[in-house]
Amino acid sequence: MAIKPNFTRADVAKRFDAFLEMVEKKQIARLQRLGEMCLIEARNNKGYMMQTGALLSSTGYMIFRDGVALHTQFDAASGAESNAAQNGIKAGSSLAEKVGKETKGIALVVVAGMNYAAYVEAKGKNVLSSAEHLAQRELPRMLEKLISNIKAAAE
Repeated sequence: MAIKPNFTRADVAKRFDAFLEMVEKKQIARLQRLGEMCLIEARNNKGYMMQTGALLSSTGYMIFRDGVALHTQFDAASGAESNAAQNGIKAGSSLAEKVGKETKGIALVVVAGMNYAAYVEAKGKNVLSSAEHLAQRELPRMLEKLISNIKAAAE
């Protein structure tokens, strides 16, 4: 008496692909949450005096899959001049796009897009450094939790 499967190789491949798609969606959701955390950190703990709002408006993030933008978050800083804020958003988006289009896999790109952001950081003022430290702390925790969730789902 032989055992006959009631599924095909295509059924197995389809189920496996669906599982991988679900894992990818979870990764993207976690990176989106981390991007929001970094953005809040950078905006709440800025170490500089906002004058026009361009620098703060240029601070944001994008999530990419193999160089293609999936999610973008740049907002005009409250109290920012509209021209300066729009220039900031444009500079931040452009820089994130330039960096992100070179990525492979799923990537989070957090930027302060104004050309003087590095100068402000070099003067000892916080632009993105606290957000970077936050990401370095939180990303391993988020990935560990995702891995344990995947293992639990696979068992």
